[in-house]
Amino acid sequence: MRLKILGTSAGGGLPQWNCGCLNCQRARAGQLPRRSQSSLAFTPDDRHWYLVDAGPEVTQQLQHLPHPLGGSRQVPLEGILLTDAELDHTLGLLQLREGSSWRLYATASVLKIIGDRFPLLGVLQGYARPSVGAVEPSRPLRFGGLTVRFVPLSDHTPRYHHGRRPEPEAVSALVFSGRRTVVYAPCVEALTPELEALFRGADAVLVDGTFFHNDELARLGFSADTARSMGHVPVGGDDGSARWLARLPIPTIRYIHLNNTNPLLDPDSPERAWIKTLGLDLADDGWELEL
Repeated sequence: MRLKILGTSAGGGLPQWNCGCLNCQRARAGQLPRRSQSSLAFTPDDRHWYLVDAGPEVTQQLQHLPHPLGGSRQVPLEGILLTDAELDHTLGLLQLREGSSWRLYATASVLKIIGDRFPLLGVLQGYARPSVGAVEPSRPLRFGGLTVRFVPLSDHTPRYHHGRRPEPEAVSALVFSGRRTVVYAPCVEALTPELEALFRGADAVLVDGTFFHNDELARLGFSADTARSMGHVPVGGDDGSARWLARLPIPTIRYIHLNNTNPLLDPDSPERAWIKTLGLDLADDGWELEL
């Protein structure tokens, strides 16, 4: 049983096509590794594969999985699990319209959002016939010897959904349990006792590292939006995630979903050196874990 990280960047990737920040300049120059948008794949048996979130680069990311053989167009993609309804986690579903045998797993809240305000499901079903199932967080999913549990974290909905009623299961973490337990949480809005209980006992946690500073975008003159207003706890600061995570007895903690502006992307930055002193680091595209 294996878990493979396909992408570790937030929306836009690194470099982001319309961005001239220092990180994007250095990535274009080959001085920083390029990163694709946040996604991972897992398999219970090396034959059947499942995808977590599907961004715009999904067809390139799927090149890292086994390819069709013998003239077939069938790939070993059995299903897709969505942690939320954000564009950078769902737009890739439309690029998978050529395949029709996979199953979509998401909470009722996420299915409602992508079936209503952003009618992605209706568009997709005009081309393909994937099966769709609402996940009940109280009922773990079983994939061979691997168990996957959805754990709702917040009601933070995508920007295109603002103005509508909050959805209580709009954002979820996923807990993978085999011989080891791995928690995947690309969007963390608050550091709560419930989240601490979820993380404790895990062998590895892959967690939201979108922004280092709460006012990161404002510092660069890009936007007045803060990390917290966008549904992400910043990494740095006394009330950031790094100090909070460092006190938890978790063998492996890696940041994912990194915005292109994040100074942690520079391996020689003081911010990167600081989180390493706390026993934390970044995950990289292509990183694998055995489950």
